[in-house]
Amino acid sequence: MKKRISLNMMIVFTLMLLLVGCGQGNANSGNSAAPSTSPAETTEAASNKENKSEQPIEIKFMHVFGGTQGEAIQKMVDRYNASQSKVIVKAEQTQGFYDGLLEKLQTLAVSKQLPEVAIGSYANGEFMSTRMPIRPIHTFIDKEGYSTEDYTAQMLKLGQDAEGKQQSLPFLVSTPLIYVNLDHFKNAGIPVVEQPESWEQVRGWAKQLAAAAPGRGGVYFQLDFDTWMFQTLLETKGGSYASVKDKTIQFNDSKGKEVLRYWLDMMQQDKSIPSMNGTQAAEAFQSGNLSMLVATTGNLANLSKNSSFKLGIMLLPTWEGEQTPLRLPAGGAGLYVFQGSEEKEAAAWDFVKFATSPESSSQLAQMMGYMTVRDSARDKLMADYLKENPMAAATYKQAQHIVPWFNWPGDAGTRATRTLLNHIQGAFSGDMTGDEALDKAAAEIKKILGW
Repeated sequence: MKKRISLNMMIVFTLMLLLVGCGQGNANSGNSAAPSTSPAETTEAASNKENKSEQPIEIKFMHVFGGTQGEAIQKMVDRYNASQSKVIVKAEQTQGFYDGLLEKLQTLAVSKQLPEVAIGSYANGEFMSTRMPIRPIHTFIDKEGYSTEDYTAQMLKLGQDAEGKQQSLPFLVSTPLIYVNLDHFKNAGIPVVEQPESWEQVRGWAKQLAAAAPGRGGVYFQLDFDTWMFQTLLETKGGSYASVKDKTIQFNDSKGKEVLRYWLDMMQQDKSIPSMNGTQAAEAFQSGNLSMLVATTGNLANLSKNSSFKLGIMLLPTWEGEQTPLRLPAGGAGLYVFQGSEEKEAAAWDFVKFATSPESSSQLAQMMGYMTVRDSARDKLMADYLKENPMAAATYKQAQHIVPWFNWPGDAGTRATRTLLNHIQGAFSGDMTGDEALDKAAAEIKKILGW
């Protein structure tokens, strides 16, 4: 009897060991199975994963344009969103134009809330490529083997660093033009030409036009929010802003002082440059209270639509007696991609390609007045438009004279530009002479840059 009980106990114990052993084998096996799920649970999980992968990626695009130009940007964004289902772009306008956008981007960089794409002025290219967390465009170009041959060569260079590497792609490009009131010219007996012989001739016209109607301005130069026009006249005269390599300021040498004296003489002696800001000048020109406006090609569409007279344009001249060729710093902005996840960067790059495509560049040029950045857009897509709009076509005749907008080095570029502009405006208001204004600006900028 005792033997039978002992035998039964041994059998039970052996069975328990087998069961436990099998359980441990499943727990530690390299092929361990997940807890069983019902077919409904498996289907739901797969569906959720599929839906998640199909959700479009949303990215933000920051720019500075309002009004009709902002509408053109939004239409381009809407076309992109409608063209595919993988990416949704949200466009956002920033106030304060290029300087305002740069300040906001710096703030967003600190809080790690940067957009995926933003425009950047060509005047801030060095800062954007060295001080902001961008993903250089050449990384996408190299990885994809993307061809840039169709981008206009002079414009493509605007987004390159000193080593020739592409940091951004050109998006909007402008050069200065002389907008003229053809009615005023006709009444004053001034022949309209494609290009004046010299800046001295422009001065003579402005004096004559202003004298013909007391209270009416002869000419205004776009000089209220940047020093773009100063660089244009300075470099065409053979001068330069500065030598970054040698850390020397040069805009206050004889060439720079001659340029500022040119404007001051027109303002104080000829009474042909009115005392007003850029917005007031644009309004005065459109209403017929200003005869000439020297400003960006980006104003062409708006002025063509809203001027109350027959509008004409002239190309910029050189200086009398100077051998230096015409040099036109490029205005406008390029497109930058900021660092982020691989998915976000890929989406941003896809949008940048669309925004700078021949079709988009052509449409933006026609709606905004800027120049297209694509050769095929200019030669093919816009061929009929340029034939019908000779003023728009004329802007491309000076494209070969495009040069980079000067970039101050380091973090203080915006402060340096603002310092120079403030002193030029101080001379305009009579607070100091032109020579004093440039010398004081040079001294302050040296301190700002640590030169």
